[in-house]
Amino acid sequence: MSKSWPPPPIPPIPLEVKRAASEANLVIFVGAGVSRLMGCPSWDQFANAALRQLADLGSITFGDIQQLSHLPAKQRLSIALQVSNLESRPFKFNYAALIQPQRPSNSRVYEYLKSIGCTYVTTNYDQFLDSMPSKTKVGRPDAEGEATGKDEPELICRPHQLKGLRLREPGTVIHLHGSIDEPESMIMTTPQYIIHYDDECVKEFLDEMFDRYTILFLGYGLEEWEVLEHILRKGKKNDGKQQKKFLLTGFYSHQEKTFSHLYDYYEASFSVRLVHFSLDHKEYDQLEKIMEDWAGNLEVGDPLLVDELEYVLKVADE
Repeated sequence: MSKSWPPPPIPPIPLEVKRAASEANLVIFVGAGVSRLMGCPSWDQFANAALRQLADLGSITFGDIQQLSHLPAKQRLSIALQVSNLESRPFKFNYAALIQPQRPSNSRVYEYLKSIGCTYVTTNYDQFLDSMPSKTKVGRPDAEGEATGKDEPELICRPHQLKGLRLREPGTVIHLHGSIDEPESMIMTTPQYIIHYDDECVKEFLDEMFDRYTILFLGYGLEEWEVLEHILRKGKKNDGKQQKKFLLTGFYSHQEKTFSHLYDYYEASFSVRLVHFSLDHKEYDQLEKIMEDWAGNLEVGDPLLVDELEYVLKVADE
């Protein structure tokens, strides 16, 4: 990667990402920016909608919402959840109304993403990744050990489910912060983040991911970078042996200075390389075009024999 400027509409795939895919060693980490292309709300919209549900209930007033409007989105969301639990009978938010798209979208970004056929980790609560068909077979194995594809894939959204090297199962979708299908699993407030990332299963999972896999982060704009940095800080410290981490993110042509500083910051702080693309013509809708191009040029292969042997030995130890 380089600091070449201006950013291209479709950046070339980093060679390390291509190699990782060919060795079945690639994890794509999906943030909220991807679901925004499907019409899902921003964090700001999500927090405001949660507060409005409380106002409709009479637990707060719309004047309260206005007074809270200057606070960061996650603080407003934390307050909304706190207020909901003060009711004599705790109020259960209608998360489907809060998260699901309010307008139809023709975006095929998730279709392109899932067609790559690697392993996916997401901090999103929605089910777009789960609902897309995978290039790999899913379901329980038949008598010959092949997945039949007849059963629905397991929803992975709880810390205890992260144990057992789930990353080695191509096509698997892992909801690191919970899923809308199991609202009680959703990680939304600061205390929940602290508890979640102190969980031994979560820490072991992140250690395994950062230590052994090449990771491509996408859908993490400025609004999501706080979440991204929280995840990166929980991984193992860079010892020169870790796999590569890449962040695909967009910039406008007048943001060269911003890009340059962020490029250096993420490289020095987290060993993450920024892969930049242009927002000038399609803004973040350009991400769909990039995924269409990259999906056609990434081929996921079989795990290396040495990795397979190490996996078998580790499972045997467990």
